[in-house]
Amino acid sequence: MLITKENNEAIIEWLSSKCGQMRCTCCGESKLSIGEISTLQIGYDLDTTRFHYHQGMPLISIYCVNCGYVMQFSSSVIGIKPKPVPEEQIPEPQKE
Repeated sequence: MLITKENNEAIIEWLSSKCGQMRCTCCGESKLSIGEISTLQIGYDLDTTRFHYHQGMPLISIYCVNCGYVMQFSSSVIGIKPKPVPEEQIPEPQKE
């Protein structure tokens, strides 16, 4: 999901209040950029030992413009909630 101008401002404000002057963990560069919202696929059913690929944690990527190192933050904690996937787009679980 692309970041809107409004979301971009909210992310910058949140990062400034929580992280202060951020620098790249890898190279120390202070020039960072905001990527897209992506989803870490973490849906896992302990009973069936199956992954649920329609579930996951929405993340906002911040990357270093010098070396490309990527940091990820929970978009829900920042206050940006992506639109839910319509039910008709959720794949059916595979049968054995």
